[in-house]
Amino acid sequence: MSASPHDLPAPRRIVASNLPLPAASAGDAGAEPGVEVKVDTLEAHPILGGSLVRYIVGTNAQVPTSNDGQYYIDVAPNTEGVMHRTTSADYLVVLQGALSLMTPGDAPYTIRDGKPDYSELVRTECHPGEVVFQRGMMHALSNHTSSWVRLLVIVLDAKPNRVPVAEAHEQGNQTASYKVLEDQWLA
Repeated sequence: MSASPHDLPAPRRIVASNLPLPAASAGDAGAEPGVEVKVDTLEAHPILGGSLVRYIVGTNAQVPTSNDGQYYIDVAPNTEGVMHRTTSADYLVVLQGALSLMTPGDAPYTIRDGKPDYSELVRTECHPGEVVFQRGMMHALSNHTSSWVRLLVIVLDAKPNRVPVAEAHEQGNQTASYKVLEDQWLA
């Protein structure tokens, strides 16, 4: 299935920062640095055959992450996303269109050879102005409409995903066991 032509304009990045304070002004308690504002248009990076288009806003060594940090994602019309999990805390802000957040149901399931055996997927519609916060659970970003969807994504590094083993926690075991969930992309 080929995506419809990408018709969303490239977002601009506007970065405002303080300029160095001249040494001659450093002793003046009221001295303030000048401010520099840089504006550029972000470069499109089509991924997954063009069904997603990513615009990297920036990364920051102060907020280390295994992903790119902050970026826009445009999701093509009538696109089923790839089910995956990452070791990160993600904030997805819907800016335009209707995103379908696809997740497995509430029943446990098994993945073998990249194939899950869950019986159903749960579809949560996300609309402009809404924020999805997710950390370490299986999900896919889909678009079940005839228009492009634009998201602003902020990815923060996180500790490994750990889920408690239910029986041990239900019995009040203070040393209950946990299962660590690694990053995974399903076929």
